[in-house]
Amino acid sequence: MRQSIFEYEMDMIDVLSSSTSQYFYGRIWSREISQMPEVTVGSVIPDIVCIALPKTYHRDCTNYHPELDTLIIFDLLKNGPSTALDISSRIFAREITIRRSLERLYNKSTITQVESDRFKLRRKSLLYDYQIVSIEAKLANWRAALKQAIAYRDFSHMSYVALPITIASKNIVKEYCQAEEIGIIAVNIDSANVLFKPKPHQPHSSKWIWLLSKTVGLM
Repeated sequence: MRQSIFEYEMDMIDVLSSSTSQYFYGRIWSREISQMPEVTVGSVIPDIVCIALPKTYHRDCTNYHPELDTLIIFDLLKNGPSTALDISSRIFAREITIRRSLERLYNKSTITQVESDRFKLRRKSLLYDYQIVSIEAKLANWRAALKQAIAYRDFSHMSYVALPITIASKNIVKEYCQAEEIGIIAVNIDSANVLFKPKPHQPHSSKWIWLLSKTVGLM
């Protein structure tokens, strides 16, 4: 028996895309939200990625950074002011390569020099003003959606499964998703409603900074 009220996942994704502010935590609804379908992040591709931007965000002030530079940004965010040698030993890259990356970041005003050979992020707190939500939509296979959504937590502050309302409302779906802190969105033919909203967490991988750089740019 066919359980889904949708014929194609894309029909469900169109409904999901119309009300993205409700997927965020707190007063994010007052911010600009950038929405992107099927962004490739490493080996996974969420159906929808939504990014709530800082209130001070201006597109003409943002920068794109190559992957190595985002690794260094993440390292400085995690470890504080560091030398090229410090960073080199932590991310297993040649010191000369790190120095070139630091020079690029310095020229973009992303980092500042605090001692002769030590650097820190210029606006460290601003990175925490971005919030990333990733969504995996499935017509029926909620277990597969959950598995993928768990992987998205690597680079997302919140991660959801989106399912037709007939499946999303099942107790077993709620039980498994809540145990993993994965949100649930119930999708009807013309509306999407959050049944469970997880609390945001701070991603522990540099992928979230790379994702920001690739899509909306870093201030």
